[in-house]
Amino acid sequence: MGTVVGERLEELRARCAPLTFAPLPEIAATAPSGPGWSSAAQLAAPGSARLDELLAVAAASAPTGPHAVHALRTVLRELIFCVSAAVYLVDAAPAVTPAGYWCHAGGRTGVDRRLLVVAATARVGGASPTGAADVRLSSTEALDAWVAEGFVGTVAPLVEAVRARSRVGPRTLWGYVLDMLHFNALSVARQLGHDRTTAWERAARLADALHAAGAPRFSRPELVRFGADRDEVWGVRGACCLDFKDPGHGMCLTCPLLDADARTAKWAASALRPARS
Repeated sequence: MGTVVGERLEELRARCAPLTFAPLPEIAATAPSGPGWSSAAQLAAPGSARLDELLAVAAASAPTGPHAVHALRTVLRELIFCVSAAVYLVDAAPAVTPAGYWCHAGGRTGVDRRLLVVAATARVGGASPTGAADVRLSSTEALDAWVAEGFVGTVAPLVEAVRARSRVGPRTLWGYVLDMLHFNALSVARQLGHDRTTAWERAARLADALHAAGAPRFSRPELVRFGADRDEVWGVRGACCLDFKDPGHGMCLTCPLLDADARTAKWAASALRPARS
């Protein structure tokens, strides 16, 4: 994408290319055509058969409860990662709208492609803007506020639609969204060898902006220290993802229900620990 709108997002894609986990959506200037595509607005619409299908696919492989989080993750994982990583890595963000984020039906989870139609991109500082689609802002706080309004406006109807169909509460569903904003930045920092605490704190400021834009806050994820070295830290979710209800899964290192001793033992065996020279 060679336009001004895409320059920062192409930089983001290039910086994420070496990473083993960097689920970015496709980026386009116009909405997709052809069968199988549904926008976030269409998925969240009352009586959406497509959302019912995604919940049914999730329910076939997960117990009641986790299936709602899995369905929400199927739709939103790439969007959440894109916003979190862009803000953290390149001091920029794409405009997000319910009509501009698209999912294509297919694959094991029910969605095989995600596409973000970017009408504008904002960045902190830089040369004078070249047009309405090229937004310059004076601070990271202004950037967070700029992206937060559209992000919350896109995600909130989806969360409510999943809640209404699954009866899984907003604490769990919004917890997934806000927790992953933090964990995405933390994961990128770990993979690039950046300071983990700095990445976590940057994500926390973005989460504050989402809260100010209307995202409810039922809990906060926490950065837990396991040793004296600065990078002997990892996150704990603010809200449980409910995967422990699957007998084959158990509790994760990140589970807020895990006691301190069990968490320390999991950390000791984890590949997330910083490498020793």
